[in-house]
Formats: sequence, C-alpha cells, structure tokens
Amino acid sequence: MLCEEEVHTLSSIATLSSHERMYQQLIKKQQLHQEKMQAQLNEDANDIQDYYAMWAHQIKVPLSVLDLMNQTGTIEKYETSNQLLVVNQYLDMMLQFIRLKNFNQDIAYQDMSVQKSLRSVIKDYKYWFIHKDLAVSINEFDFSVVSDAKWLRFVFEQVIFNAIKYTPQGKINIICQNDNQVIIKDTGIGIAQNDLPMIFNQGYTGFNGRINSNASGLGLYMVKRILNNLGHDITIQSEVNVGTTVIINFQQTVIK
Repeated sequence: MLCEEEVHTLSSIATLSSHERMYQQLIKKQQLHQEKMQAQLNEDANDIQDYYAMWAHQIKVPLSVLDLMNQTGTIEKYETSNQLLVVNQYLDMMLQFIRLKNFNQDIAYQDMSVQKSLRSVIKDYKYWFIHKDLAVSINEFDFSVVSDAKWLRFVFEQVIFNAIKYTPQGKINIICQNDNQVIIKDTGIGIAQNDLPMIFNQGYTGFNGRINSNASGLGLYMVKRILNNLGHDITIQSEVNVGTTVIINFQQTVIK
C-alpha cells in the first residue's frame, strides 16, 4: 500500500515514462525511414553503376563499326546513319534511365497526337527500314491522349526499334484504333512463350537476348515502368517464327 504522496509521485513517473516511450518510438521510426531511404539510394547507385558498365560495352559496337569504316575508307551513307542512330539511342536510353529514378520531377502532361508521335519515330528510323528492306505501314486514324510527349516518344522508339531489330524480313504494321489503343505488329522471330511472363523484368533478355549479345534487358523494363507511371498499359503477344504484337492501351485514366 502507498501513501497519498507516493501515489502522486508514481503518476508523474508513469506519465514521464509514457512520453519517453513515445519519443523512442518516433526516433526508431525516423531511423527506419532513414535506413530505408539509404538502402534505396544504394540500390539506385548500384543500378546506375551496373548500367554504365553495360552501356559502355554496348556503345563500343557502333563506334567500332564507324572506326572500321573510317580506317578502310568504306564510308557508306546508310550504314553511317544507322550506326549514328544506334549511338544516339544508347545515349538517350542512358539519360532516360537516370531520369526515371526521379520520374515525377521530369514530367509535363499535355494533349498530344499519338499519330504524329508515331510518324516522327518512323521517319527517324527510315534508314533502318531501307537497310533491312522492311515494309512499314500506319493507318490514318488518329486520337489524342493526355500524356508526356517526351516519355511517350521514348516508349514508341523502344517498341518500334525492337520490332526492326528482331524482324529479319517482312513488315511492321502500326494501327491506331478508335478505342485508344496502338497496335504494333511485326513478322519477326517472335518471343518464346516461357520468356513472355518475364520480358518486363529489369535485365531479362531471354532467348532473343542470347541471339543478340548487345541486348540490355532494360528497354521493355523501362517501357513498362514509364507507361505505368503515365497511367497507361502495355501487353505483348508473340509466337516464335511468326511475329510479335505489342498493344499499348491509353484507356487508363489513373496516373500513378
């Protein structure tokens, strides 16, 4: 049993102890938050370091081709343009990969024409179509979408260039539909069924990546992340030795 004075003292101690516990919980929560942020920073730094190493390996190929052409005096307009386009694409991919880490700080939504963006990409890749003797078609229907023109163009570049890269012969057909979907269909080598569930994973190259030693496994990963962040969606259907169909759906309205 406690006297009245001791009871009052006990109450003060209990109150102080409660405040201390709350303060300790706040400190612990802050420490966990800082540890989580530091872990994310370390992960981002490792990702960028790994990508730099891979990027340096990739960009050596077109630079070596250009150097060989220069040494042998066999400068050819189409091939020079193609290799410079590859160099530019690798540079752009590196910049976009870095920007993707701070996506919300580098975005500007606007009402844009999907058809106009697609035709601009096709024009930039005209030398590749000519060099590989690939036919390309795009229908006349157009629709507008509220999105970021720069990020969306990067998406179209990746998907169309993949179609060119993995289509030895035949054609690439691009369709803009009135249900706000873009379909990009090729007659290329296709993707194995067991690779399809993992093609959007970072660094995954699958069987086609083993055929093309310069594949980074980052293109489709970035495409998926960008579209998710913009509130759009993408699905891929494919059959080996028949072709691949990429469907970009702009019907989504939730911006993530």
